[in-house]
Amino acid sequence: MGLFDNIENNLDSIAGKVGLSSDQVREIANSVQANLTSSDGNPAAAVEAAAAQHGVPVAAIEEILNHGGGLESELGNFAGSLFKAGQ
Repeated sequence: MGLFDNIENNLDSIAGKVGLSSDQVREIANSVQANLTSSDGNPAAAVEAAAAQHGVPVAAIEEILNHGGGLESELGNFAGSLFKAGQ
C-alpha cells in the first residue's frame, strides 16, 4: 500500500493529529499527488505548491505525509533524501 492509500485509509486519525478536517487532509494529499506529476516528481516543489493552494504551512503537509508513511515510501529513498535536503 502506498503513501496516498495509507493517508486515505487513515484520514480521521491523521486529521485529528494535524488539526485539520478529514476533507482537508484528503484534498491536500490529492494536491500533493497531482503536484508530484506536474513538478516532474520534485517532492519539495509538490509540497510547497500544495501548501500555497490550501493556505497551510509546509510543516502541516509534511506531518500529513509522515503520518501516511512519508514520501520515501512513495518515491523511494533517493527522492526522500532530495526532499529533506530542500528544506
